[in-house]
Amino acid sequence: MKKNTNFRIIGVSLLCIIFLGMFSTNSIANGSYNIALAKGTEVLIVSQYDEAAWKTTVNTNTTPSNWFEGDSNQTGAKSKYTIKGWNYVTWETYDIFVSLFLPALFKPEELIPLLGLMSNQGYNETTINANYTNTYNLWVGLRAEWNFTIGSFEEDPTNANDALIIFKNPTDFDEVLNNYNNLSGELNSLPAIQISGYSFPILEPDEFLWLFIFNGLTLGFPFAYYLAEFITALDCKNATISNEVLTINRTGETNYNVEITYGSEGTMASFVVRDADSNMIYQIVSRNSELIFYMIILILAICIGGLCGYLIFRKRKINIRRKLNK
Repeated sequence: MKKNTNFRIIGVSLLCIIFLGMFSTNSIANGSYNIALAKGTEVLIVSQYDEAAWKTTVNTNTTPSNWFEGDSNQTGAKSKYTIKGWNYVTWETYDIFVSLFLPALFKPEELIPLLGLMSNQGYNETTINANYTNTYNLWVGLRAEWNFTIGSFEEDPTNANDALIIFKNPTDFDEVLNNYNNLSGELNSLPAIQISGYSFPILEPDEFLWLFIFNGLTLGFPFAYYLAEFITALDCKNATISNEVLTINRTGETNYNVEITYGSEGTMASFVVRDADSNMIYQIVSRNSELIFYMIILILAICIGGLCGYLIFRKRKINIRRKLNK
């Protein structure tokens, strides 16, 4: 009788798992992603930096500060982000071009003259949206950003309005990149653009991914599915996913790998650079992710302790009953 009860429990559990799996799959197939941002502050810390290995593996002439602002090339340096809020918006091609691509490709002081030049050549918001009629649904989050520093944080953030961009449908990224490349080709062919010295790079999918990582890439929930669909839609050749960990194979002085973990809000929680032999060269970790890790360990320990206590209590109770029945 007891065995039959156990089999029934196992059967019901398996059935629940199957239904949950079907529900999750259907949700993802319908593009049902949600935003996971929450107001609060996160601190990132440079926990390891091997300068000699960086020079021989990544690039002789650069440091991590070429990727991250401030003192990111010093162990112990900290950066801080405070999420202030977010909004659900619908963007057209012009919004994507000026909000996603231009800030990632040009310096802030170059943007206003560049937009003026584009408008003079007939490439303003109205004409671009008339030629590229796509619209995109997304969330745009705003956070205050303090660059990496080895000292104390300044009272005012380095960037008061750093944008976090979450497309509701990650398959849109392929179309977004194609539209950017087509529009860039048109702009690069204009004599006025050529004379000005501006140039819009044509981006391969892996280049776009790398660029976007440092310029607002945030994941929708569930993160692993979102990230996988994003990478598949772009058809990236040098990126793989395992759960919420994105691994990118890159080549500098030699081959190396970058591993990026996304935390509970879909933002970057850790950033690791390893050489081809998996030796760690550089690491950024989230103080929050460390706390979460220890909380998980504590919860597991409490659960295991509780289970052991229950089993001991149950065994003693059975022994007492046996003695009473004798």
